[in-house]
Amino acid sequence: MDRTAWILGIVLLIVGLAIGYFAAGPGAAKTVTQTVTQTVTQTATIPTVTTPPAKEIVVKVGVLLPLSGDSALIGQEDLRGIQLAALHINQGKYENIKFKINLIVADTQTRQDVGVTELRRLDREGVAAVLGAYNSAVTYPTAGEAEKIGLPYVDPEAIADRITAQGWKYVFRTCANASKYGYDAVWALYDMAKAKGVQIKTVAYIYENSDFGVFTISGVNKTLREFFPDAKVVYEESYPAGQVTSMDDMVAKLKAANPDVVFHVAYLNDAVLFVRTMKKLGWYPKVAYMGVGAAGQARQEFIDQLGKDADYVFTDTEWQPDFLTSKRLAKWAWINEDFKRMYGRDMVGSSALNYAGAYALAVAIQKALDSGANPNDLVSFRRAIRDALESLKIPAGELPLMPWGVDFTKAPNHQNPEAAVATAQILEGKFRIVWPLEFAPVEPVLPAPGWGSRS
Repeated sequence: MDRTAWILGIVLLIVGLAIGYFAAGPGAAKTVTQTVTQTVTQTATIPTVTTPPAKEIVVKVGVLLPLSGDSALIGQEDLRGIQLAALHINQGKYENIKFKINLIVADTQTRQDVGVTELRRLDREGVAAVLGAYNSAVTYPTAGEAEKIGLPYVDPEAIADRITAQGWKYVFRTCANASKYGYDAVWALYDMAKAKGVQIKTVAYIYENSDFGVFTISGVNKTLREFFPDAKVVYEESYPAGQVTSMDDMVAKLKAANPDVVFHVAYLNDAVLFVRTMKKLGWYPKVAYMGVGAAGQARQEFIDQLGKDADYVFTDTEWQPDFLTSKRLAKWAWINEDFKRMYGRDMVGSSALNYAGAYALAVAIQKALDSGANPNDLVSFRRAIRDALESLKIPAGELPLMPWGVDFTKAPNHQNPEAAVATAQILEGKFRIVWPLEFAPVEPVLPAPGWGSRS
């Protein structure tokens, strides 16, 4: 090929390419652009932004109770109430409580020294707060130790007045104190006697000699003057509950004094022994035998051990299934049903009180969490729980199981002013509420029949 032909070929090629490009026009460029766009749309993956699930908050709560020793039966009952409350909270039964509870349980062995040692162990294990400790004589020193540590301590059941009379900042009591137990017992007797037209002229005091007995009978004595100003105390005696093996001499003296009413502050074993001794010696108070303090005579085991001989005994009580027949408390019946499925029987005052106390503490812990308190900063978290308890207010009807509420905003000494005590009478082998009348489905039998008048 000569030089001229080669140049001509190159020119023709360039001209052809130019014609092809301009012949395609702008539409061809648009098509290419759309194709690229579609390809990118189909193959590119746009990451989805998701919020990771909130980390579950678990709070350690210490439980300090007598699971062995003289008060083991009651301590175990208390624990059942607390465990059921924790179970319900962890199951999400309460929408206002969003964290989970991890219970750390300690046994006081019904001893003060062991109680203090175990309280310190709970502190070392990093609990945020403590529930305990049933016995007033153990609760007082362990609460004092918690105060020194700066550990929130909620008392659902121990009633000695001095527990909340020290000005302690970290100690709170959700139940009534001993003075209130004594007051309500005498008030109930007054209302029932008035309704039945029965006169009360003489009384006797029998009580175990620990803080529990001393403070409770003191409350009875102070109140007696208000409701029965002319009544005379014809006999009084105290005794060591864990050591008494015979009450023959005591009951013989009571029989000689023959009071209308005996007020008795007792634990289970001494309460049972007292009734058996009364029957053995053929004597019963002319009007009523009243257990005060909701302890021995308020236990199901009291009925189990005495059978029909327990009938007609009156007792302070914090709670009975009769409460659930009222309009205000019927909504809490499911709690007792769960308890029955687990243990084969109804709750009693001890288990119900501790359930309510555990719930109140949980509400306070949730308030502390809502305020921004960090559970990992234990010192500040405990302080936030203390502050939340001090501002805690749960209206009557909203505290599970109980006819009363909690209001620490009106309690500079952290004694719940809303707490109260009812009166039950054992009739046909069951505790029946007979006072206050709002919750009483049956009338009291007053005067109670003596041994010879019973069928």
